[in-house]
Amino acid sequence: MNATNRALNRVALVVTGLALLVLGVATVLVQTVPWAADRWQDAARGALGDLGADASHEASAMAWAWVLGGAVLLGVLALVVLSGLGGGGVGTVVEDDGSAAGLPGVVRVDAAAAQHALSSAVGALPAVASLAVDVYRVRGRRALRIRVRPRKGASPREITTRVEEIVADLDVLLGGPLPVLLEIARGGAGSSRPDRVR
Repeated sequence: MNATNRALNRVALVVTGLALLVLGVATVLVQTVPWAADRWQDAARGALGDLGADASHEASAMAWAWVLGGAVLLGVLALVVLSGLGGGGVGTVVEDDGSAAGLPGVVRVDAAAAQHALSSAVGALPAVASLAVDVYRVRGRRALRIRVRPRKGASPREITTRVEEIVADLDVLLGGPLPVLLEIARGGAGSSRPDRVR
């Protein structure tokens, strides 16, 4: 439930995984195969020779400039990726500065209050074995995720209806509707039923 680009996540994971795989295989080859160790030493001398103490001043300055430039570029890319991460848990479920009604002051409802209210109301249902309530920011709006694990034999339709009624009551208390993802997990252990998302 976040706005992070899923394709970008997958590409980053694949590239990182492939890079780590190549690095691992190269490490094993260098440690076990003599010709691989010789080639590694020759490549390292050629690539890193200008960074050593024996290199000329001009070559060393240029090599270190490339290293530092690469480090800065990686840092900027990391900041861009981190700033683009969407969603994530938030601490408030409602925040209103009163500007729409022309009233002074700010009203904030803590996420823990909504979580506690929903946990108490939904958790009291006889068909619910356990649940988790989280608050996220999705595309600039706050949203709730309610994950319910029903008791064996409980009706998902009945749970959905009751949770919708409880969420409607919460919307009235908060002064407006909140987007809600209701996830009904599999029943008891060993159940082959798929999770349901409403």
